[in-house]
Amino acid sequence: MADLPFSPFSLLKPMAGRALETALNRAIALDADTGAALRALDGQQIALALSAPPLALTLRVDGDRLRVGPVDPEVEADLSVRTTLAGALGQLPFLRRGDAPPIGQVRVSGDAELARRLQRLAAGFDPDWQRPFVAVLGEVVGVQVANAFATALR
Repeated sequence: MADLPFSPFSLLKPMAGRALETALNRAIALDADTGAALRALDGQQIALALSAPPLALTLRVDGDRLRVGPVDPEVEADLSVRTTLAGALGQLPFLRRGDAPPIGQVRVSGDAELARRLQRLAAGFDPDWQRPFVAVLGEVVGVQVANAFATALR
């Protein structure tokens, strides 16, 4: 594969990957059941690719944590997902409009059982959103702020 021309965006990719990894693992830490279920997938690797803007990354399960990194062409992922930005955003439940089908194209290949397990894991994700607010703002104010955010997101 030919080397791509240098882009300032290339310098930001490692930082963005670390930020995404931190955010995902903090969200997972808010739901003990998800962390436990993730341990059963230890070592599994998922490749995600966006067609526009062209962006690819790998999510690897490492115990009860996710590791985000670049795609290694020498390693075949257990599951590969190729999509457009609209397709990726259309999968987020809080962006869907009623019963309308998701917008955009999503192609999934690889281990079908892993895809089903990840789908069940995502559907059962039930984080304790109050915990971080209570830790920072205290029991009374933290709960009120968390409930206000939950109401706003609904």
